[in-house]
Amino acid sequence: MAIFKRQNVYWIDYYFQGQRKRERIGLSYKLAQEVLHKRKLEIAEHKFFPQRQSQSITFRQMSEKFWSLHGQYLRSKSWGLMLRYFNESIGDKKLTEISVGDLQKFYNDTVQRTSAPTANRYLTLLKCIFNKAKAWGDFHGDNPCNRVSNLKEPPHRLRFLSKHEIKTLLEKTDPRLYPILVCAIMTGMRRGEILGLRWENVSLEHNTIYILQSKSGKPREIPLAPKLRDVLLSLEPISQGPVFEIPIITLRRLFDKATRDAGLLGFRFHDLRHTFASHYIMRTSDLPALQRILGHSSPMMTQRYAHLAQSHLASEMQIFDSSMPIQRPDFLADGHLYGHQTQTDFPTSPEKCLISKQLPA
Repeated sequence: MAIFKRQNVYWIDYYFQGQRKRERIGLSYKLAQEVLHKRKLEIAEHKFFPQRQSQSITFRQMSEKFWSLHGQYLRSKSWGLMLRYFNESIGDKKLTEISVGDLQKFYNDTVQRTSAPTANRYLTLLKCIFNKAKAWGDFHGDNPCNRVSNLKEPPHRLRFLSKHEIKTLLEKTDPRLYPILVCAIMTGMRRGEILGLRWENVSLEHNTIYILQSKSGKPREIPLAPKLRDVLLSLEPISQGPVFEIPIITLRRLFDKATRDAGLLGFRFHDLRHTFASHYIMRTSDLPALQRILGHSSPMMTQRYAHLAQSHLASEMQIFDSSMPIQRPDFLADGHLYGHQTQTDFPTSPEKCLISKQLPA
């Protein structure tokens, strides 16, 4: 059994039942050592099945199977674009030939070409494909994506409007866009949820908006605030049909113009969701309720707003403090307390306390 290099790629060479076997590993010599050691153990423990490797399908075949059975039913349509990019680089390789080194190089190239968050999305898709291949019997062994070193993503952007900025934005907004912005600010709904909202899912009688399809895949209910209810009534509700009939390209154009006119550079539509969440938590400090309204699948996603609750509580304490009829007395201002003893004269240990009690008055 040996390791050799051919055209900058490491291979392993070993014998099984009198037959010579060769496997292409990749660019990592250390990985080749590990695989060769693993093959020795598999052969010694009678757990080596070379027919599985010879029957391995290519990544392109697996990606087509993945898309037809699973991928096309996912909400994110960008995965289809990712699969085409994968097939251009590793599509003709068998799944058993794709090494950790190959995937690490692919990941590093994606980081250089795009960003760490985008590269992590690509890696997530690759992991899903290999996991499905294992579940469907098309791949055997450990998922190589689990050993790819990925970069930590920067903190999520949290930009929200102040009350003054909200007022300015709405004043600069086109009448066609105004109800949509009010809906976003008063509910925290995503843009897709707002554009997909239908009158049959809005109950003006019970003051509730029903979201049947969300990013998490779970339906949720959002209480209808009085100001938003008035805006919806002005749209002349009907029994069924879309609430907001506006093309996405028109929405983008009107929103970009409104933010420019309001002086909100770099402000995104999704930041309206942060605006709702931030003001809601500053007024209520109720993180569990905010999680249900936003439809977060995990409390950790809602925790990003927790610091706003704490800072708002501090400001509320300042308001409370200013309303209390308590003034600082003169003896505190002069630094004297309890028989004209200054604060620096206070005993600092139990022994000193005992001595001070024994001294004559």
